[in-house]
Formats: sequence, C-alpha cells, structure tokens
Amino acid sequence: MHDDRVWQMDGVYRVSPFNIRPELHDGYDWPDPLTLIDSTLRKTLFTAGTVTTIDGFLRIAEELALAGVRHECLNVDWTGATAPPERQLELVRAIGSRDFGFTLNVFADTLLSDGARVPPVGMRETAELLVDLGADTLAPGIVPAPGPDARARQLDELEELFDVARGLGVGVTVTVAQAGLRDLGEMLPVVNRAIELGVLRVDLMDSVSSLGPEAMVLFVRTFRDGLVAPVPLTMHTHDDFGLATACTIAAATAGASPDVAAGGVSYRCGFAAMEEVVLSLETLYGVRTGIDLSALTRLARTVERESGLPIPPLKPVVGRYAYLRHMPRDVAAALRDGPDAFPPPSSCVAPEVVGGRLEWVWDGLGTDDMAEALAESRGLSLTAEEISAVRRALDEAVAGIERYPRWLEPERVNEIADRTLADLRRREVFVPTDTTDAAVDAGVAALNALDTRRFTELVYACCCWAPWADRLAAGRPYRTWTALDAAACEGLTALTDDSLAALVDKHPPIGADTGGADLASSFSTLEQSSLAASPEALREVARLNAEYRARFGFTYLVAAEGRTTAELAADLRRRMANTRPQELSVARAELTAIVRRRLRRTAAVTAPLPRPAPA
Repeated sequence: MHDDRVWQMDGVYRVSPFNIRPELHDGYDWPDPLTLIDSTLRKTLFTAGTVTTIDGFLRIAEELALAGVRHECLNVDWTGATAPPERQLELVRAIGSRDFGFTLNVFADTLLSDGARVPPVGMRETAELLVDLGADTLAPGIVPAPGPDARARQLDELEELFDVARGLGVGVTVTVAQAGLRDLGEMLPVVNRAIELGVLRVDLMDSVSSLGPEAMVLFVRTFRDGLVAPVPLTMHTHDDFGLATACTIAAATAGASPDVAAGGVSYRCGFAAMEEVVLSLETLYGVRTGIDLSALTRLARTVERESGLPIPPLKPVVGRYAYLRHMPRDVAAALRDGPDAFPPPSSCVAPEVVGGRLEWVWDGLGTDDMAEALAESRGLSLTAEEISAVRRALDEAVAGIERYPRWLEPERVNEIADRTLADLRRREVFVPTDTTDAAVDAGVAALNALDTRRFTELVYACCCWAPWADRLAAGRPYRTWTALDAAACEGLTALTDDSLAALVDKHPPIGADTGGADLASSFSTLEQSSLAASPEALREVARLNAEYRARFGFTYLVAAEGRTTAELAADLRRRMANTRPQELSVARAELTAIVRRRLRRTAAVTAPLPRPAPA
C-alpha cells in the first residue's frame, strides 16, 4: 500500500516534509489494503435537477473503470412503496448487464427490516431481483430495532439473508447509516452477528456529518475495538461543514477505507470528492489508492457533461480556478517559464498529474512586469513605454467589463496588445513630421546606411513582395528620393499578371481588420483611418469586396488614404464594369501608388533628427 514516502517528486508534486514525519505516521492505522469504493453513479442519480440519461450513466461508468475504480455501489429503495423508482432499477440493470471490471454492491431497504415493520416486498424476492439485475453483493441496511423482540427477529432475518445470498452465489456487505449518532451498544451486536455470518465489508455512513475529523478517528477506533473479528470498513461522509475530505481521510487513518464520488456529487452540500481524497492520500500521506490521478479531471468533467451539474469554479483539483492564474507574479512566471514548468506557480501539484492544465488570465491586477513577460513569451522586445502602453490598454479593457468574469482570456490579451503596439508604432514610426524633399532625401541616405536585413524589412512592408525588396536592397546606394522612387517603380513593372494578382491578395481587403503589429498591417491601418466605422457602411464594402473577388479572382486594391467609405464603394461599383485585363492594369497602378506613398513615408521617418544649433 505504501511506497517510500517522499515529500517531493520532480515534475509531480512538492509538499511540506512535515507530512512524512514518523511521529505522524506512527499514529496512523491505514486499512490494509486500502480499498476505495465509489458512489458516483448513485450520487449523480440522487443529485437534484440532474439530467443524466442511462447512456450518460454508462459513459460515466466507463470513465470510472478507466480511472481504476474496482468497487461501485448502487441503491434500490422501496421506501414503503410496493415498487422502487423505475429509474433506480434502470440504472442497476444497465450497469449490472455490462462488465466494467468493478464489483457492483447494491443496497436495498427491503433486504433487512427493523424487526417490527414488515417491508412491502420480501427479502428473498428483493435478493433475487438484485442478483438478476447484476448485483455481485447485497447490502442490507442495519437500522435500529424498536425493542428486544424486534432485535431478535432482525437477527433471524439477517441470518436468513446470508443463507439466501449463499444460495444465489453472491456475498453480503452491511450498511450502517447515521453511524455517528447511533448507540454503539445497540449497533455493534448486529454488526458482530453479520461478521460471524461472513459479511464481506461494513459500510459506515456519517449520513448528516455529525463527526468532526478528530471525532471521526476516535469513532472508527472505538467501533473497531468493539468488533468480534477484523473486517474491512468504509466511511461515507457528506460535506455539510466543508469537512467531507478531512473526515474521510481521518477515517482512513483509523482503518476505514474511503467512500467517494467524482466531483463530490450528491444531495445537500455534496459528498466526499474522489479527486480531493485520492490526491490528498497520494501526495500528502504517501498512500496508494489504485486510482489513476491523470483521469481525475476527465472523470469529473464527464459527470458534469452527462449530468448537467456544473463543476463549481473554485472546486479543488478539478475546478477551473484550481490551475487558473491571475496574480501578477504567477502570470509572469507562467508566461516566462511555460505551462509545464515545475513547480507550477502557487501550487504543490503539477496540473497534468490530475489531467489539468495551467491557464492564465489578465484581470484588474495587471502590472508592467506581466506585460513584459507577455511580450517575451511571444518573442517581442518592447521599450518601457510600449510595455506600459500595453498594460494600460489591457487594464482599461478589463475595467470596461461589467459582469463576471472580469478578466481577459489570452487570445483577447494578445489581440489588444497587438492593436496597442500597432497604434503606438503607427503614431511614432509612420507619421513623419517633415515630408519635404530635403527631409526625404536625408531619409534615403539614412536608409542606405542601414544593414541589408533592416533595409529589406522596411521596404518589404511597403509592397509585401520579397523579390522586389531584395532588388531594391541590391541597388543601393540611392543618391536621392527620385532615384529610389524610379527603382521602385521599375521593379513593379516586372510583375507578371499572375504575380500581380497573387501580390494584391497579400493586402487586406478594404474595411477588414488589418490585425497584428507588423509594419505592413500598420501601414494598412493608417491608410484606412479615414473610413467610416459604421457597421452598415463596412458591411456594404465587405459585400462589394466579395462581389469583386468573385468577378476578378483577386482582392480589390486601392490607395485608400484620405478617401471615404462612400467613395470607395462607388469606386468598387465602377471598377466592376472593367474586363479582367483592364482591372489588372488598374490594380497595378493602385499598387504603385500605395508603394510609392509608403516608401516616401518610410524615408521621411528614417531621416536623422537635425542637430541643435551651436550655442
């Protein structure tokens, strides 16, 4: 049951070394073997408002089996009626008719009476029905008998039940509900008689959370001390005080195996959650449970999907917040180190151990360091001003969210960061303050002085055609703007019609989101800044763009700077009257105009700042 206890395992978990101190473990009395039993199916059925179909229950059962569950419990309750709810019978029939690799223990309230009131259905009839449905073991509930005579009759019934079970070829477990509130002197004699008759297991239930963790340890030890012979025990707890996991583990330290349900599903406040109990036992106590930890998240989400019952976001282990990071240091660490770094930010356990994954979001606690880490994770090098601008833009976007969750997902964060950088760089880089011929000629000289890679990057953004950019780079130095302009125009004349159409398609359609923070996108955004932003006008342009492409096979291209949406819509309609050769000629002229404007702007902003006059 125990491996060598360790407080850290690289890539898996890292907990306090105090967890493995001998003075703690010397006081534990673990079940040997620890045999976890599962109540997910019956507890899902008993959770109010769930919508699980029988096929859904079967899918949950498949995941339970894959996770390593070897003992499953179900109920059939007559509760004084002449027939149980059909839904309970359907579930037992569906699970019992298939081999999931786990035993099926079925409780029925008509298997054993209190010795005074006669159940509506006989014990033998009940036992035969359950075995016919697929039960491996029968689970009578030991309830208080109202007096000595009733207790004697109850013991006779118990003995008869064991005879019937042997005849049917199945075993018997016994269930003791409200265990923490029961009189041990009344309860133990019946349990001990079941042990003498050969009971396989005693399932204790603290049905209404009457025991705290320390009291649970004392109760289990006291109960075990009163047994005539050792027998496997389990403990069933609810979460009324938020202590179901603690009480279940406390019971295990005293010798009672856990009874659990994936996601903690059940009525009232829920049940001892499999993922919490199992992960705690494995990592904090060094106890092997037989459950595949990596299946825990998948299993809980299967229950969520099939039942319709959402996993609470703050649910330990499998809730979204378990591995969601938003605090500045945590987000920065997640961005810089990656989602698989160990130890994970602010966690003892690696998310993948339980089948989870590390996530981050940007909320109202953003910092410049987070923005810098975001840039680094995307291979970007930003100035301090750019980092602050990105952080401010993200904070403003969060502040504009009026409902929960007030945060930005990574995709939205990247989109806002890209737009912010594009706007910032467009303002600072692509809007020259001096476009005189002298300034532009000075800029051409500055371009000549750049290394080939940087020169090529800048001119490529003007046209998006690599051979053209390479040709301009090879033609340096250019003495004046006129020389550079002539070389640029000459290069464009070398385009074949097919190459021209392909090159035009590299430019975003008019009115479309140019996206990104690259130089070419920044040019497009600047050139289309005069377009109306009304949805109706943009939809009309988008419709005309689609018609244009359908007619000519390439994107509508126009030197849009300073033109209105209405003007461009009219231009689109007019140009669709052209033949394809005519339109290719127009597109070449528009491309040339766009390239010349971009190239001149690039030269103007590259011009060195004038030196201050001597004092």
